[in-house]
Amino acid sequence: EWKSGKRKAEKDELVGVMIFSTMEPEAPDLDLIEIEQKCDAVGKFTKAMDDGVKELLTVGQEHWKRCTGPLPKEYQKIGKALQSLATVFSSSGYQGETDLNAAITEAGKTYEEIAGLVAEQPKKDLHFLMECNHEYKGFLGCFPDIIGAHKGAIEKVKESDKLVATSKITPQDKQNMVKRVGTMSYALQAEMNHFHSNRIYDYNSVIRLYLEQQVQFYETIAEKLRQALGRFPVM
Repeated sequence: EWKSGKRKAEKDELVGVMIFSTMEPEAPDLDLIEIEQKCDAVGKFTKAMDDGVKELLTVGQEHWKRCTGPLPKEYQKIGKALQSLATVFSSSGYQGETDLNAAITEAGKTYEEIAGLVAEQPKKDLHFLMECNHEYKGFLGCFPDIIGAHKGAIEKVKESDKLVATSKITPQDKQNMVKRVGTMSYALQAEMNHFHSNRIYDYNSVIRLYLEQQVQFYETIAEKLRQALGRFPVM
């Protein structure tokens, strides 16, 4: 059964552009100019989106590296420097600065805590944004071949006038070609409508999540800094 199924699949004639022969859109026939314009619009949009997705992936990767590398180290340096300063102040022997030294020490520890938060944050928000973009990068990578197949079909229809003139095909054959290309155009438009619907939902969801997590992240940092600030009296 497996072998027969494999052979049947290999002989399947409804692969590639032949799949369009099974479609009969309940819509008026399109003229060639409209078909070509729709195809060009899809090609232009998907190319621009592909560039945008790749740019966001590049920026995201760079930001992730900074958040897990140099940025936490900078906060750690500030934290250690403050704690070192508190240690120096404590060695003065002056008894009126105990509260100040304790406050400076806690401020230093706060910056070390912030360093840890910064290093962990990409896993909570940027990760999901990057995953979404990787997924769409894969989708968009399919479109050049799809657009190429449609443009190839359009070019064949354009050449059909010469074939009719030389009696290689009949005017009815040409009309059938236009109809088939129109069917391809409707199929492409249906696919794009589905693509746009998913795109709007996915990017609204993932960017909303990203911003929610960013707000929570900065609010956590702000609260820690407020607590550290509260240890320093107004003089």
